[in-house]
This record gives sequence, C-alpha cells and structure tokens, in this order.
Amino acid sequence: MILSCHIGTIMILTDKEYIDVVISTSETGALLSERYFASNGRVLLYDLRSLVEQAMRVHGMSLVNVSLKVYVGTPDEQSEDYDEKKFCVLYCDRDIDIYDFEPLLRSHFLTAAASRRVAPDCFVFLPFFAYAGESVNYEIFVDFVSGDEPGHCRLEGPLNQSTASYNYVRMHTFFSSEVKRQAEEMVGGKIELTAFTVRMGDRAASFFIDKSLSGTRPFYFRNCFNVPDNLFVPAVTTAKTKLDRSLAVLGTVSQFYDANCEQTFDVQSGGLTADECSLVEQMICSNDVRTPYESATYDGDFDTMRPVLITDSTSEIADVPEMPNMVKFTWRYAENRIAQRNPLGLGIFTEPYDFTFR
Repeated sequence: MILSCHIGTIMILTDKEYIDVVISTSETGALLSERYFASNGRVLLYDLRSLVEQAMRVHGMSLVNVSLKVYVGTPDEQSEDYDEKKFCVLYCDRDIDIYDFEPLLRSHFLTAAASRRVAPDCFVFLPFFAYAGESVNYEIFVDFVSGDEPGHCRLEGPLNQSTASYNYVRMHTFFSSEVKRQAEEMVGGKIELTAFTVRMGDRAASFFIDKSLSGTRPFYFRNCFNVPDNLFVPAVTTAKTKLDRSLAVLGTVSQFYDANCEQTFDVQSGGLTADECSLVEQMICSNDVRTPYESATYDGDFDTMRPVLITDSTSEIADVPEMPNMVKFTWRYAENRIAQRNPLGLGIFTEPYDFTFR
C-alpha cells in the first residue's frame, strides 16, 4: 500500500514500437486507456497521482485498489498478452516525506488535530485506518464537573472483542450529548461535561468543551485523507447580501428585471491553536465543505449536510506565541438561492435570548 502523494513517474521498458496502457480501479472503473509510442525503448507515465486522486475525490473514496496493465497488442477482454501491476492507494493530497507510514496509521486517527475545541452540543467524526486483525474497540475518558468538584470516568465502546477482518478505512461518530448521558449513568447524577478523549489502541484524540462556541456554526469537510472531519471556529460572522438587477424605463414607468440576490458570510476567527490552524487550512483547500441544516443540527450523516463554498480566505499563522493565529474566510451556500433559517429549528421559548447575529 502507498499514499497517493507518493505515486511518482512510472517508467515502462519495451522493445515494441508502441504499447497500450490501461489504468483502472476495482472501485471506480477505468481511469485511462491510451496508446503510447516508445522513445529509446521507454515510455514514461507522468502525474498518475492527480489521475488517481481525482477519481477518488469524485467518488468520495479514501482507499482504492489500482491496476496498471500494459498490452503489446490491442487490449480486449480476451487478450492475455499483457503485464499487470496492482497496488493499494490511500488518499493523501499533502506532501508527506514519511514512506514507512504504517506506524503513523497505527498511532493516529486520519485527522490533523490531536486536540480541538468543540461546542457543548455537537457531534464529531473520527476516521481511522484499520489493519486486518487489528482491534477496533475504543474507550472514552470523560472529564466533568459535578457540583463544584471535578471528576473523571471511563466509558467502554460498543465494539467489544471486535477486530478488522481486512484493511479498510472506518469512521466513528461521537455525540457529546450521548457521552454526557453515559457518564451521568455511570456516576449516578447530573454533570457538566468539560472534555472527553477517545482512545483506540495507540490512537488518541481529545475534545475540549468550549461554552463560547455554543450557537456558532460548525463546518464539516473532507480532509487531506478524503474522509469527513470537523471544525468549530471561535469567530465573528458578518452576513452580506448583494442585489444585482437591471432597470427598464418605458415612458413614465420604470421596472426592475433580471434581479439576482447573492448572500455571503465573512468570518473573522479568534485565536486558534496549531492543531486548529491545520484543520482550517485543510477546510479552505477542501473540495467538499458542508454545514448542518438548522432544522437538523444533530444529523451526523456527512452526505446529508448542506454543501457550502469557501470563496475567499486569508490565513495569518505565526510561529511566535505573542501573535495569535487567525484566519479570515468568506463562504456561501452552494445553492444559489438565499437560505431562510427554519424557524422550527431555533428552539424558540426553550433557549436563552441571544442578541448576537448567528
């Protein structure tokens, strides 16, 4: 298995005038079928990385099996005169200079952040690569406050004695409300959740509850491994609505026509940690960014969320602690119509009044 960023130039040696090359995957089908004429007995295939990554992005896949077939005659289903090379590819669109990456996959989740801040009521995605025979059980270490006293407890995941039967990418989804409920059942009383850490083998990821993020809009996106990730940004958001229309005048009567409304949201973040900066960078560069619908804020299915577009961004990341890391970006809904917040999803008469714009 290799990372997609490690796919380099492939050299094919031949004594023929030309060869036919077919590149395909068992998951997405044919990617390339071309005839190449040899030069000095060689054929060079450049930038296969982009070809494979593009196919994986379109299908939302992070792991594929690639087949490279070289024919000396016209390729067809009955032809047996070919050479074939097969390899498994894990998506990674960043330049990583670690070629022995098995220890990395066994000790890290498929995310750039080992810790991050999240809103009190939220859900988070934790994707990981599981090797065949590896245990996929997880445990949650919970920090909370009960009364005025801090407390800790440990929760077992539901996958007791479960192991991966083959190499694959899997994802767990964790709801803070469910973690809190299980912790309250264990301690036998009401608690205030302050943090929780998910452990699976040598992998660990921590989530710190930040009350100031309550009510802020979370963003979910496909990260550098083409798997869903999440980001809660302490930020100030400004909505801007632009109206573009033409004016027609007939005698003493005027009329607007070709009216188009466009709404964008400018986000100015507060200070960010180094891990959060990595998440912001990947979100800005992501091909698939989404946010929950107001009427379904706890729907933990990435594919059912509302697509958004990051149209502009400025990142200011310093390497000195005196300068807080901040980011500015502008986003809009992928749907061209202006979105109207669903009044049924606002929790009216159940939430404290909040005068700030959200």
